[in-house]
Amino acid sequence: MELHKNPDNPLLVPSTAAASTKGRTLRKTNAALWFLLPSLVILAIFTFYPMIMTAIESLFSTNVRGELAQFVGFSNYAEIFSDPLFLKSLVNTFIFVITAGLGTIALALFLASMVSDKLRGNGFFRTAFASTMGISGAVASVLFLFLFNPSVGVIGLLLKNIGVKQNNLVADPTGAMIILVVVSIWMGTGFSFLNLLGALQSVPDDYYAVADLAGWSSWQKTWKITVPMVSPTLFFLLVVEIIGKFKTFTEIDLITGGGPDNATNFIAYKVYTDAFGNRNFGIAASEALVLTAIIAFATWFQFRFTERKVYYK
Repeated sequence: MELHKNPDNPLLVPSTAAASTKGRTLRKTNAALWFLLPSLVILAIFTFYPMIMTAIESLFSTNVRGELAQFVGFSNYAEIFSDPLFLKSLVNTFIFVITAGLGTIALALFLASMVSDKLRGNGFFRTAFASTMGISGAVASVLFLFLFNPSVGVIGLLLKNIGVKQNNLVADPTGAMIILVVVSIWMGTGFSFLNLLGALQSVPDDYYAVADLAGWSSWQKTWKITVPMVSPTLFFLLVVEIIGKFKTFTEIDLITGGGPDNATNFIAYKVYTDAFGNRNFGIAASEALVLTAIIAFATWFQFRFTERKVYYK
């Protein structure tokens, strides 16, 4: 067996053993690549290729079939940022993302706090609060559209009975936005609730016992113990919810159709209408990339600044 030079070295290793170790590492790497290959192929076909083609298409004008017609450079971007409807959709999107995103997390934290203790009957409420995870966006949209119906809907009739003149909220710009926010919060609460419930149950009871001895109020215990201890989960949910709200589409399409008066026309929905309604694929591709850039910036901003407030045990 051949050895390395410098036999006085106590860490001397036979060269054949080193070669054998390197060979095993190479075989493991090759095996891992083979296992990853199906996922990489799917990502390449359904994610990376569409992203590349969208970037290319945003620099061209297209015909009604979506075929590239003429290179226009950044003219599509200049056009969308000079379009009042696109700028309005930006404002609508930010209003929705902030209200629905924060509202979902706040409601989920409140519900999780209510049922975090091991009391009789809490199991039923935990199941009920988490059940929205199993309901699709289409089903939830139709359900709330019926509930807010001014003629037969429970909420619509209730608004009428208490004296609300405009009980058809879908036909009102502010009311339509409120409906979408309510539906989005209701749909997202289940996932956030389960995560926060697990986080709350991992907080040691000793912390609250010491706080009781110190005479802290419930409000002080919430902000000085509960929120810091569950802040990693809150940060995770904030990132996930913000990304999800930016991509909201189903509720808009089935409940408001972007109306009335484009009050609920968000960027994701405008991409759809420009591409498949107006057949202007170059403009739609530019809008899609702007939306992607906004989501990427929002995510970076949260990791860069918001994560500083997160308390990791």
